Amino acid sequence: MNILDKLERKYGFLSFPNLYMYMTVIFLIGLIMNLFNPMFYYYYLSLNPQMILKGEIWRLFTFVFYPPTSSISILLSLLMIYVYYSITKTLTLIWRPFKFNLYMFIGYISQIIGAFIVYFIMKRSIIMYPTYTFFSIIMACALTFPDATFYIYFLIPIKAKYFAYFELAVYALIFISSGLPDRVAIICSVVNVYIFFVLLKNRI
Repeated sequence: MNILDKLERKYGFLSFPNLYMYMTVIFLIGLIMNLFNPMFYYYYLSLNPQMILKGEIWRLFTFVFYPPTSSISILLSLLMIYVYYSITKTLTLIWRPFKFNLYMFIGYISQIIGAFIVYFIMKRSIIMYPTYTFFSIIMACALTFPDATFYIYFLIPIKAKYFAYFELAVYALIFISSGLPDRVAIICSVVNVYIFFVLLKNRI
């Protein structure tokens, strides 16, 4: 029995069984808000350390309303949310709710810590969007069942491990070419991957 199993036995009652469903609904709400008023998230919900320190504590929770969307089309954005739903539902069923909850909460907490690190280093308010958290979901899927097959646009089959390699290459290029906020955000997006699969050696 590893440490995750011990934690689950002791604190499993604290988990949300359908967290993946709640997150999907949150993303859909975020997408709708973005369609009607793109600046609403920026002004009132985003992870802005300066505003949080001024008392807007709700931002520590509402920043997750930023969905894994695409600027190309609404249809593609909905497809990305559907893929997120499918993967997170599968992970919940395979891992069980407690482990999935812990994985997601570690990811979001690391984003909050990262945002404040950037704020204190740069001495000015720079909002870090949780756009890279989707990467940690892809990595979790690939490490849990690497031979599972995705169908890109429901037509092109690709194994999870190869899709993860592609995502890793993309984010490596972004990391090299971007500034500090994006680099910290990318690092934070894989903190839960490192903790789960390296330190805690999570197994199905």
